[in-house]
Amino acid sequence: MTTDNLKFEIGFWHPFGDHADEKAEDIIKRKQQEIKKTGWTLWSFQHRTKETLERWLNEIKEKGPCNVLVFCSNGKGSNTKGTPRHCNYYLPIGETNPKAIPITIKVPHPMKKGTAGSAFIVKNIKYAPAHEEIQVEWFYSGQSRWQKDRSSTRGEHLIRRDSSGKPLREFRAVLELQSPYLAEVGETEIEDRDQ
Repeated sequence: MTTDNLKFEIGFWHPFGDHADEKAEDIIKRKQQEIKKTGWTLWSFQHRTKETLERWLNEIKEKGPCNVLVFCSNGKGSNTKGTPRHCNYYLPIGETNPKAIPITIKVPHPMKKGTAGSAFIVKNIKYAPAHEEIQVEWFYSGQSRWQKDRSSTRGEHLIRRDSSGKPLREFRAVLELQSPYLAEVGETEIEDRDQ
């Protein structure tokens, strides 16, 4: 598998390691099983505002890619702090009614009660090639512009292929997203979860 085979144009950089008391490799295996059972899964990450998620979605729509990919870093990282809460709803960006997360999908996310996280809507997970250099630009939501360097090594970043950009660091897995690509996740009093 190479990113050329996946035709990478635009997507995300995702700092990835152990999360919510679960090893990185175990997360990948669990999420692959969820995709087998459900056809898709949710992959949570730190909370981003609705405005940021909408800006990212607008940039993706403007590019009109054949797919949207997430490059999961191969760093050691440290386990996310905080007690994981099990999310039971997701709200796709652009929609107004939260949906129950199917019982076949688990989204443990460290957050305080009453707060939300963000998530990628994933249809496929592939392990990264041994080595592949991909040059990218980084999107800055607050300024709504693309730059050659990223402002922070923390958190998720919208990226796009650019031959004059800087190469991505090594990555361990690639997530292939399905539209609408992004969602809010959290806990609420949803009773009716799909079987």
